[in-house]
Amino acid sequence: MTRAEIFENRREVGKKNCEQIRKNDGQMINAKNFLERPYYDGEKKYKFSTANYLRLMSSENIYYDPRWYKISDVEKNNWKLKADAKFEFLEEWQSEECLLAEFYNASQIEEVEKYSTENKNLEEVLEFLQNRGLLNFDEVISFRDAINAVKKYAENFVEDELTKILTVQMWTAESKLKTKIKKFLPTFSEGILTEIEKNPDRIFESANKAQAILKSLRREKILPTEKISGEEIFHDLKIIFHGSECEVKNEDGFNYQPESILKGVAAYKFLSMLKMSEKQKIWLEFFYHDYAHGKFLISENDFGLLQEETLTDFLKSRLDKNRQEILKNPLALKKYISPKIMVRTEDIFNQINLESENFQSAMKNFEQEEIRYLQSC
Repeated sequence: MTRAEIFENRREVGKKNCEQIRKNDGQMINAKNFLERPYYDGEKKYKFSTANYLRLMSSENIYYDPRWYKISDVEKNNWKLKADAKFEFLEEWQSEECLLAEFYNASQIEEVEKYSTENKNLEEVLEFLQNRGLLNFDEVISFRDAINAVKKYAENFVEDELTKILTVQMWTAESKLKTKIKKFLPTFSEGILTEIEKNPDRIFESANKAQAILKSLRREKILPTEKISGEEIFHDLKIIFHGSECEVKNEDGFNYQPESILKGVAAYKFLSMLKMSEKQKIWLEFFYHDYAHGKFLISENDFGLLQEETLTDFLKSRLDKNRQEILKNPLALKKYISPKIMVRTEDIFNQINLESENFQSAMKNFEQEEIRYLQSC
């Protein structure tokens, strides 16, 4: 195909993107499946162009694997395509000529190992922007704040909204944060969609600009970190709020954003506000000094515990609940440990007992700080 023909074909892809966005409440929904920029994984590996990125975004098929191969790779490696294997037409340029070639996703090939997704935690994602001076970390910070910071960064390069949307979309999807990314993908306004339909070249031009902005972001200089004083009350308290079924409001009536990190007094206030929240499911992580409690659920049944006089009482009951259940009833261990794990039961109980003792020790310090805090209010 000549340049003129391929660009005419791209215009159809741009219109198809608009159709899909409208069907999905203003979002380019396929973006949530690409936690990494799709790439050719054949003999000469390379990341796909933004044109091919948009072609894949417009596909009716769903792909979670970023690796792609040509039929020649399949034949060369004596691989076998799955019975329902589908291909996508993607661009291959040779000088001024372009070919729309068949590419197969790795998930469509039987012999290719399943792709292992590299997930990042919320702190890693936020620290990337903090370290480059684009995000200030006060007592409360969220993934939404990070998205807003990326959009503000894009504003240093461009004014048009479409480029800013695509910059945010690419960064959000490729942040590799393990969460429901759909909630954070940007929305394309009706006005922007109408503009793209009138001039489909725009979305390809904006995607190129967005990719250049993200490349610049990755190259931003890392700034030296500042030391933080450890004298403040609850200095070593941290909560990661992943989300909830219903809204959780702060003392000023504003909603806590899902995927937020709260530190210090702000973290304590968040836990206090849960007492006044309606009964629902809430997902958290808890950190205090050297104690770390991974992701856990506060369910409707736990709201009775929340009415304890102090948060110390609630945390003692909720966070040590499973360990105490096992220590008091050894048979309960079966529902927590896979029978495939070959570890001596005695070793498991010793580890659980040690963890419980460390937790109780941390809670003694927490209780002292809570008393100090309540007396100062």
